[in-house]
Amino acid sequence: MSTTTNESSSLPTGSARLRGKLGVLSISLMIIAGAAPLCVVGGPMVLGLSLGNGAGLPATYLMTLVVLLLFVVGFTTMTPFVGSAGAFYSYVHAGLGRAAGIGTGYLAILSYTCIYVGLYVLLGIGADNLVRSYGGPSLPWFVWAAAALAIISFLGYRNVEVSGKVLGILLAAEVGLVLVLNAWIIAGGGGPEGLSHGAFSIGEMFSGAPGVALIFAVLSFIGIEAAAVFRDEARDPVRTVRRATIVSVTVVGVFYAITSWAAISGIGDSLVVATATADPDAFLPSLAQQYLGRVGADLVTPLFVTSTFAAALTWHNILARYTLSLSSRDLLPRRLAAVHPRHASPHRGSLAVMVVTAGIIALGVTIGLDPMSQLYTWTSGLGSVGYIILLVLTCSAVLAFFRRESHGTSIVGAVVAPLLALAGLLVILAVMLLNLDLLAGDSAAVAIAIIVLLIGAGVLGPVVATLRPSAAQEH
Repeated sequence: MSTTTNESSSLPTGSARLRGKLGVLSISLMIIAGAAPLCVVGGPMVLGLSLGNGAGLPATYLMTLVVLLLFVVGFTTMTPFVGSAGAFYSYVHAGLGRAAGIGTGYLAILSYTCIYVGLYVLLGIGADNLVRSYGGPSLPWFVWAAAALAIISFLGYRNVEVSGKVLGILLAAEVGLVLVLNAWIIAGGGGPEGLSHGAFSIGEMFSGAPGVALIFAVLSFIGIEAAAVFRDEARDPVRTVRRATIVSVTVVGVFYAITSWAAISGIGDSLVVATATADPDAFLPSLAQQYLGRVGADLVTPLFVTSTFAAALTWHNILARYTLSLSSRDLLPRRLAAVHPRHASPHRGSLAVMVVTAGIIALGVTIGLDPMSQLYTWTSGLGSVGYIILLVLTCSAVLAFFRRESHGTSIVGAVVAPLLALAGLLVILAVMLLNLDLLAGDSAAVAIAIIVLLIGAGVLGPVVATLRPSAAQEH
């Protein structure tokens, strides 16, 4: 008897399903856009250089890439046996049971919403800087954030292929600029100290604060499982999800490793930490101006804004689909489990995401939170820790699933890869928790609140499973 969970049996009877014909390229573009490459280069990467291990950062990116590829091997090995688009929720449900799956779904919604809100802070501030640089008026960051939220929600309301085309254009522009900068630095033999050797030095790898560098490296990869969220709209759910995930993670990891190496080479091993620390915001524009001239520097700010916009659009689509998936299982209001008859999109989920996001931003503005040091730092900190917990739970689910029955899969994909990934992810989670004050903006109260909210989301699983025995039942 086949043990594969088929498409029709993975959701309660009568649930709405998305349909589409997305290929590997389309889904890969959405995943990579969600990682916001230019935002990472101008944000977490600079902080990794400044607060982490400096010239050893490229090696940290490569080590993180190895852990995540091991995760992806186990994750995609299980994909043929998980026939629904709930991503982490569906995998944990299949591997660890209904209560754990429900808790994972709520944890994912909480973590992703926090990451999504943080993007609007960056987008609002970036848009204001861009407009003022061209002589325009200075407006509060939340005005630009609200405008972007309206546009992104409109795109999210429509067919996902429309979003994919927009993302493809924006992604090509931002990645193109960074690749040109990388090529110029490397082809010219680097800066005053030549090409960096820090990536090949054990001493540099573990210099400074390697644990902090690891945190910022992991933050750069958030969103790697997005392919599974779009499985109902994929041309071939199993093959497309597997290939798109592997391609995306590899491309993103190699891109960050090479870009950080090029940036370090352009500044110099002995100077890069001081340069990144002195003015983090100016690091990328200054580097672009040094090697590409005024044109390069002038392109950084607008492309930073479009990069953030692209990332927010991807996360909006992910959240809308999570909302559809959970509401289809009666874990969120059932009215949200609807697919638009013409656009074939989770339109009600998209509107719900917009309302919740607007509410959180409005609350932050009303109580006077500083956009960067408080609202962005706190939401990103919570989202980041929650995301790693999701990866740990999913790895555990893969191991538990194949322990019950091998399903004819290889021991590498079913046991070795997820086990090694789990070990690496537990180390990353421990480092994050030990440095939670950094992610919480040096506030003990916020750090405690983050832990309480994450635990609360997970505890909702067994609570809802007990109180609502008919919810999230697989048929």
